[in-house]
Amino acid sequence: MGLQKYRADFPGTTQVNGAIPYYTRWMGGPSLAIIKKCPIRGLDISPRTVYVSGMADTWFTQPAACKYKRKTIRGMIVCDTNGEYEFHAFT
Repeated sequence: MGLQKYRADFPGTTQVNGAIPYYTRWMGGPSLAIIKKCPIRGLDISPRTVYVSGMADTWFTQPAACKYKRKTIRGMIVCDTNGEYEFHAFT
């Protein structure tokens, strides 16, 4: 089974760092589903597609995962100081 848990209905605006968020239409408003070309922090790898793997567990972070060399990397999606998404890998 793949990493994608939520369907990606529509794209958001492309951010300055190159990330493209995709949202799902959900009761109560759109929810983040995936982020394409998301910058990765904590590892020296190029931007990846990051999949949201669960509901937000705090006000500022959301659990997520991506693939690199056939391995699953887990971490959190956070907003940097400019309000742009980035993925912080658990290392």
